[in-house]
Amino acid sequence: MRLAKYLLLFFVFSYVCINSAFASVKVGVTHWVDYTNPDETGVYIELLKEVYADEQLEFDFSTYKRITNLFEQKQYDFVIGVAKEDVPLAYYPHWYLDYDYPINAYFLNSTHNFNKLSDLNNKVLSWFDGYNFDKYIEYKHDYYPISAIDKAMDLLLNKRIDAFVDFDYNIPQEYKSKLSYVEVVPARPIYLAFSNSKKGKALAKKFDQAMPKLKSSGRLKQLYKSDYKNTRFENFDANKIKVVLSTNDESLLRFNSANNAKSLDAKLYTLILAAMSDYRIEFVKAPDTDNEVQYGSNHCYANKINTPERAQRYLISKPFSLYLAPRLYSPKDLSQFNNTNMLNELIARSGLTLGLSKLRVFPEDIMSRIDDVDESKIKGAAINTFSRLEQLARLKEFDASIEYPSDIATYWHEITRADIHSFDLKLKTPFTVGHLMCQRSEDNIRFMLDFNHSVSTLIQSDEYKSLIYQYAADLPLAQFNKIYKQALLDAY
Repeated sequence: MRLAKYLLLFFVFSYVCINSAFASVKVGVTHWVDYTNPDETGVYIELLKEVYADEQLEFDFSTYKRITNLFEQKQYDFVIGVAKEDVPLAYYPHWYLDYDYPINAYFLNSTHNFNKLSDLNNKVLSWFDGYNFDKYIEYKHDYYPISAIDKAMDLLLNKRIDAFVDFDYNIPQEYKSKLSYVEVVPARPIYLAFSNSKKGKALAKKFDQAMPKLKSSGRLKQLYKSDYKNTRFENFDANKIKVVLSTNDESLLRFNSANNAKSLDAKLYTLILAAMSDYRIEFVKAPDTDNEVQYGSNHCYANKINTPERAQRYLISKPFSLYLAPRLYSPKDLSQFNNTNMLNELIARSGLTLGLSKLRVFPEDIMSRIDDVDESKIKGAAINTFSRLEQLARLKEFDASIEYPSDIATYWHEITRADIHSFDLKLKTPFTVGHLMCQRSEDNIRFMLDFNHSVSTLIQSDEYKSLIYQYAADLPLAQFNKIYKQALLDAY
């Protein structure tokens, strides 16, 4: 009986702690006209005053860059209106704050005809100082920061920059007829990012508890007014399990974009997720860090190679994607080294310099061969495939790179007309498979099981197999069928 009393008191105390008001809540915020005004009015601020009516909110207005930096220094309890990529280690609520408009790269019709992101390669780009759009444009470019929209338009019209990156609503109407654009980032949710602490989690929970009530009462529609449709709250199902998938694949990051020239991964995910309607999936940009603990407990990596270390730390799916094994590629003729057996021997005999990103992980047999190469013969390379191949084509930093044949077939002749030669690394297996990799959580265990079930059905279909075969370079169909069976069918 006494134990029951203590348990009851514990649960009551826990409930009160989670739902009680805090004397002071420090909030980082940037001025967005009509949304977060310095006089503490605007859609977002009015919403937060209703959600946190019992708290004393202290708003600190500054630039986007400064508030995200101060948040990382634990100066705020939460910040308003951020993309998950900008604050990956925050604690995020289930409900988002709004849907941001697409971010576009605007250029003069009379000067350029950009159709895809890679067209921005080696161009001069500009955007407002403090916005880290750089992470979404991994192609080599020069950056010209600006602080006023008039300055940006002047730079464009005088051809001092090739493109200006911003939201459509910031572009003055009188200039729009002279401009076209290529989409950089599609429309995506923006959030309140809370500190990863007891206080931050309690505040996030209060937000999640309040939002359904505000939606059902019609209050959200009153607050957002004509922009309510853009929020996508009308069709938002809070009961779906939210899973965040991080990736560097441009097509996956534009998964719901009308202008998406889909990669193999994006095409496969389209089929896989179509059968998983109980989940709300967000694709976000993978952070440039080797720290793989990001974006909270319901975070997964869209496509990773399975390694013993990762298998100990994460949930790993059965294989869902298939690629011909990587080869060593170089614009230099490698035919005289056909009888060479090992990578380190080839590098030593040929005098080649190998370009390698520290963030890339290959299958174990490739990594062991790389370890045998003289370190002085390895130079840093870009993580982005297109940028790395552009480095290779220039032959300045390095003149060899380990690449997947499908990537060479996709990108090389976009970059140069030069020939490309390859060296067979003589690996144990002629293919590499990709896996979904997730943080360990109850939701992710369920997601992983459903993911494996969806793939196990799809890999039996001609549609799934033919998609993968399209990226199998010139491999004969009979040989591909054998590899497909060994790599995928036999794994289930």
